[in-house]
Amino acid sequence: MTRTDPVEAGPPEQSASNSDLAGLPPDQPPELPRRPVRRAFLLAAPFIGLTGLLVAWEVYVEVRDLRPLTLPQPSAVLRHVAENPGFYAQNGWVTVQEAFLGFVLAFVAAVAVATAMAHSEFFERASTPVIVLMQSTPVAVLVPIFLLWFGFSPWPKILTAMLFAWVPFVANALIGLRSVDTDAHELLRSVDASRWEIYWRLRVPHSLPYLFAAGRICVGLALVGAVVGEFFNSRDGLGNAARVAQSRLLVNQLWGSVFVLAFIGVAFVLLLMAVEKRVLRWHSSQAGSHRGV
Repeated sequence: MTRTDPVEAGPPEQSASNSDLAGLPPDQPPELPRRPVRRAFLLAAPFIGLTGLLVAWEVYVEVRDLRPLTLPQPSAVLRHVAENPGFYAQNGWVTVQEAFLGFVLAFVAAVAVATAMAHSEFFERASTPVIVLMQSTPVAVLVPIFLLWFGFSPWPKILTAMLFAWVPFVANALIGLRSVDTDAHELLRSVDASRWEIYWRLRVPHSLPYLFAAGRICVGLALVGAVVGEFFNSRDGLGNAARVAQSRLLVNQLWGSVFVLAFIGVAFVLLLMAVEKRVLRWHSSQAGSHRGV
């Protein structure tokens, strides 16, 4: 008795469907998504938005025929900055140093205070009124006091920048240090992990997204603090350049100082976002950067 089994070469409908899905002959691979083009458009999006803003500004001034004293054309301001690079580089570097030191001091002090508040209910209750008081007090009124304490040195401007940025850092650091996964916390406690190990292995990683979010806000606040300090006590810096320009009606210098400050702020925020994307690759907050890819 002879048994003949049919030779299955694969369902014809499956082969046909594969070819139909490809939309191309079997020997020609399907076209891949144009990821490099899309990424190029995403990278260019901020520049397109900024260019659109400047063009709309230019057209508005031209159509309304506004005087430069009321609102100058951005092209005139940018040309003025390009013609005086040394002036803005020197003053910008002074402001950057003051804002950066204030930013770092605010971060370190905020993490220390938030750590103590996260581990001690008594310290949290004792510190909260002080934090609220500092948040409610206009920092600018403290600059003359800093001048009495430290004289005409960089410290009044650094401390002003620090106080501008400190409260947002404290609030976000405290939320981050307490926003830990309950199961992970119980697991570490079940293996007799010390409070130091729990802090570094659990609390600190969970607080990083909150700290980076606060950092993007505090970059601008630290720059504002440094400029406010320069209004009261400085012979250098963009704040002093803006103050002198206001008193002498130097419109291009006034707006040039504003433009350079804005550029510095944007540059530091972009740098912080790049560091955040690299450090927090594991976190769900970075999943949005891969949408549609």
